[in-house]
Amino acid sequence: LAAEQAEGGGNLLDATRRIGETVVSEYLWWRGLDQIDYVLVTHADADHIDGLNDVLKNFSVRGALIARAPRDDPEFAKFSETLKQTNTHAEKLQAGDVIHFGDVELSVLSPPAGRETSANNDSVVLRLRFGERTILLTGDIEEDAEKSLVATQQDLRADVVKVPHHGSKTSSTEDFVRATAAQIAIISVGRHSIFGHPHKEVVQRWQSHGATVLITGDCGTISIITNGTDLRLKTYIEATD
Repeated sequence: LAAEQAEGGGNLLDATRRIGETVVSEYLWWRGLDQIDYVLVTHADADHIDGLNDVLKNFSVRGALIARAPRDDPEFAKFSETLKQTNTHAEKLQAGDVIHFGDVELSVLSPPAGRETSANNDSVVLRLRFGERTILLTGDIEEDAEKSLVATQQDLRADVVKVPHHGSKTSSTEDFVRATAAQIAIISVGRHSIFGHPHKEVVQRWQSHGATVLITGDCGTISIITNGTDLRLKTYIEATD
């Protein structure tokens, strides 16, 4: 979550302070928070896990949710050391798990149990359901994982989708986009991505299936607020064409 928000924009930040502090921690402090229930590790790529080291050090965190614990991955090894230093409990997730936070149901759709790798296609995919509203969180899954999810014939429909892999052309396949039937597709990426994210054809694919596409590089922080019935969207910056 931390560095994903700033991909492509690192040179705008104070080089002496890490992204987990300058983006996520600063925002949470601004909200007046000093405790966090859980942090979620989508997978072990640096732009998804590295910033969480600062979050664990800056806040009292009840637990960390992880799917894979790769033994030889340097980024995960660093995170594991931070877990030990901060005495934070880690809970493993896999496809089929369901977690309840009050009336909110969190279903783990991927990855399945198996080998301890933590690459893009091993990302945690979550379906968050509250009342009549559903949000799909996809990490960095690419074509193979998307095909596997569609093949399971489980319900992928969602009001809101966090678009996989920052809008990369290796993700958001036609069948997957169609299966989600999303009203809102949010792409988390910096304004000037060195990888060219989001790719134009990906944006157009979501739009062609009826989704309103919002990009953090254009809109800043994007907030989705729901009471389980109504759905409200707020952007830090008003999007322009």
